[in-house]
Amino acid sequence: MTDRHPYIAMLHYIYFNVKSRFGTEQIINWIGGLKFYARKGNAGLVGNIYYGLYEFEDSLFLIHFMRKEDIFFDIGANLGHYALLLSGLKKCKTIALEPVPATFKQLVRNIELNGLQKLIEPIQKGVADREDLLYFSTDRNTMDRIVKDSYKNAVKVPVTTIDNLNSGIPIAIKLDVEGYEYFALKGAEEILKSTELKVIILELNQSGKNYNTEDDKIYLLLLDYGFKPFKYNFLDRELVSLANYNKDKFNTIFIKDVPFVKKRLLESEQIKIRNRKF
Repeated sequence: MTDRHPYIAMLHYIYFNVKSRFGTEQIINWIGGLKFYARKGNAGLVGNIYYGLYEFEDSLFLIHFMRKEDIFFDIGANLGHYALLLSGLKKCKTIALEPVPATFKQLVRNIELNGLQKLIEPIQKGVADREDLLYFSTDRNTMDRIVKDSYKNAVKVPVTTIDNLNSGIPIAIKLDVEGYEYFALKGAEEILKSTELKVIILELNQSGKNYNTEDDKIYLLLLDYGFKPFKYNFLDRELVSLANYNKDKFNTIFIKDVPFVKKRLLESEQIKIRNRKF
């Protein structure tokens, strides 16, 4: 969050980039004693250096919502922003899927750096509507996605369905699979039916067109399972109902059982981020 302290954000930006010129990797101290490895180009975590908390609204929503007894699915975990945040701060169980081998290796290192091996289960797989082997790009950083076998920088990776993870029913899922969301959700029909699943956070940015699907199709699928779209006013801990999925920002928070979620948000302890409590 940089609106109150833009100069601090700029100083963090300059410091990190200057230091990056003299070494390939840094260990960054983060929130609540957490740490992560960072090098220039690690977009999925470097945002935490600049802003204090990357994807501020969604991250803070999950911090306020999750509890120790919960299960969280981080699908498309990248370097582990959400997995580290929630298992590190809230001590919940996280299943973290990341298909790209080099990214998965860094994810595991970040888990080990924080001593979270008992709380975070990393799985080197993608998700789809069936068990299969698919090709993933390896040169698009946080935007690596499923590609054709003719793609120049691609690797063949096993994919599974969310229903087949056999890791219990999550109370929340963060789904970031670069346009393959519809197929991932089609492979999660049993979990989507469950009353235990309360929250899905996903990104709708027209990237499904790469796989001949539209955002509206994903939106209607979630509505059919009882989920409704919201954004989070973190200052008042208020859920703001949306008439459609979020078109101003990438992510939309979809919620089932709104009273349950509201109660949790209001009861959660505050978290300190750069000397300010939320």
